[in-house]
Amino acid sequence: MSAVALVLAGGIGSRMGRPKQFIDLLGRPALYYTLDAFEKSPAIDRIYVVGDRLRVEELVASADITKYAGCAPPGNCRAHSAKNGLSMCSEDEECVVLVHDGSRCLITPRLIERVVDAAAEGLADGVIPTLPVHDTIKVAEDGIVLKTLDRSSLHAVQTPQAFRLGMLRQVHDIPEEALHSATDDASLIEQAGGRVMVVPGEKTNIKLTSPEDLILAEAIMIARNGIHRSVLHRIRS
Repeated sequence: MSAVALVLAGGIGSRMGRPKQFIDLLGRPALYYTLDAFEKSPAIDRIYVVGDRLRVEELVASADITKYAGCAPPGNCRAHSAKNGLSMCSEDEECVVLVHDGSRCLITPRLIERVVDAAAEGLADGVIPTLPVHDTIKVAEDGIVLKTLDRSSLHAVQTPQAFRLGMLRQVHDIPEEALHSATDDASLIEQAGGRVMVVPGEKTNIKLTSPEDLILAEAIMIARNGIHRSVLHRIRS
């Protein structure tokens, strides 16, 4: 089953100090690697982006992203940005849309296809990749622990998250203040009474949030591509 990707790349990078989707990683903007993964996935027909259209289209042209279908302006929150992006999609309402954080630039075609395949089964209203939580998680208030959660049922959520286009549009058609409280698209599906399925994520599918994440991201890319450190030095210089 084929699908379309909606890449959210409109963040200002407040914790990073600059727009993280355009940070240089091994000689290319981080967003390049995100778009390239969807470009290489046979499960994806088109790629829509939310962000700075001029910078996005300059990158798309230089990287030869042939599946690029358009760019919408970012909103004042994540869910509003997704809503703007959905307005561009001209596909049938039954089409599967993969919503992905552009700053998760280490996404692989393998994970993309796993999510699409699960969505194609039609067993749920949404599909999200997750990782088991290994750390002990405690709820605290005013510096005092209130309780310890059972980590056996906890999942750390990643993107891309897959949904049918029609249903995703419906759950985004809510008041602005309600959109502000949504941390991901799956939560909107859940609030509407929908069923969300989890599939295995990837440990390397990290999100660029703080400067320390750049070190880990480059290390993962070096390991994946077998880049010798002498070559890396030339790239940086």
